[in-house]
Amino acid sequence: MALQKRVVPSAVENGREAAKRFKALGAVSKRFRGWRPQAEVIREVEAVPTCMPAYDVHNRVGGHPISRIALMHGPSNEGKTLVELALLKSFLERGHFAAFADAERSTPAKWVNSLLGEVAQSPGFVALPVKTFEHARDAIRSLCETVADARAKRELPDDVTALVCVDSLRGLVPKAIFDELKKAQEADAAEGKQRGGRFGKKPKGIDGYGGRAAQMKAALLSAWMDECVPLFADTRCALLLIGRETKVEAESGFRVITEDWKEYKVGGGVAPFFMASQVIRVTREYVRVKDSEGKSQVVGERHDLAMYKVKVSGKEDVAQYAYVHTSNGVQAPEGFDRARDVGALSVQLEVVKPHGSWLVRADTGEAIAQGEEQLVKKLRADPALAAELERQCRGMVKP
Repeated sequence: MALQKRVVPSAVENGREAAKRFKALGAVSKRFRGWRPQAEVIREVEAVPTCMPAYDVHNRVGGHPISRIALMHGPSNEGKTLVELALLKSFLERGHFAAFADAERSTPAKWVNSLLGEVAQSPGFVALPVKTFEHARDAIRSLCETVADARAKRELPDDVTALVCVDSLRGLVPKAIFDELKKAQEADAAEGKQRGGRFGKKPKGIDGYGGRAAQMKAALLSAWMDECVPLFADTRCALLLIGRETKVEAESGFRVITEDWKEYKVGGGVAPFFMASQVIRVTREYVRVKDSEGKSQVVGERHDLAMYKVKVSGKEDVAQYAYVHTSNGVQAPEGFDRARDVGALSVQLEVVKPHGSWLVRADTGEAIAQGEEQLVKKLRADPALAAELERQCRGMVKP
């Protein structure tokens, strides 16, 4: 006997039947253990606006997302820590916590104070001198849970959050590796002493684990990422991981294929990449202008941010591109160059349009400056105009 096809009536075809079914679904779903209505679990993306307007506009959420993990990588000395400090500064300026887990111990205080200004002295700015992987893991969990607990007790406003930056993944070394190397060194020294210092026992490979220490670190990072996803979602904090990028084949790493099909290797295993909601690659180029004699002069740097993975919003192409400018003190005070950021973004989004040799405001038709370099100078001299153009740019965030 052929089975008859039964069609479930829709709300349009039978409103009364649909309402009855919805009521039944609701009654039964309340008996599911651990399950909650999706609106209580799947939330809209929350973000903290940053001092990098192009970043906030092009990642389409108006700031740096919280309750999530982000991974940042790039060539050495190209600006990863600088962008990291820009994010820390942004959280501090808006009354949040900023936590810097310093695993590399190479960031100078003078540079941090110069870039962050007054907020560098904020009580919400804390740092962790990372000793081992376990030390960082436990301290980060403690920070996030303490912030969430203080919010629950109303010791902090409900919107207060924290950005935790780990610089970098390479510096998160498990204690077991240190212990194994120490034992090998002690055994080597003891045997060498017995033989008159001529020979010593060779350690188990250069890392004490026969070359498998990288695999061990990647496995621990993978387990930690599994822990971090619910930790940061439940505490509504944000985690930024800095990864070391190389151009050589790495035993433990993942491939990043950019728009021009170049490949890069980022250490730390694949887990940080897959668990991250955003993956950002940072590169640098110099900002040059010509003086009155026509000679080129470096006045700062531009750091490009290519977001190849944006799981907080949509994207129009292979990557979303943003940027942040800094000044070296020649044209403006040393530090982040907000006026140059706003000028470049205003032209890019056509908030300011060319009209003959002038740049004019799209909303009023008012001529502002002749050329982009003159626009930057105008914005430095007129903070109110810079703030208005930035407001218009931020208003063009695409969902």
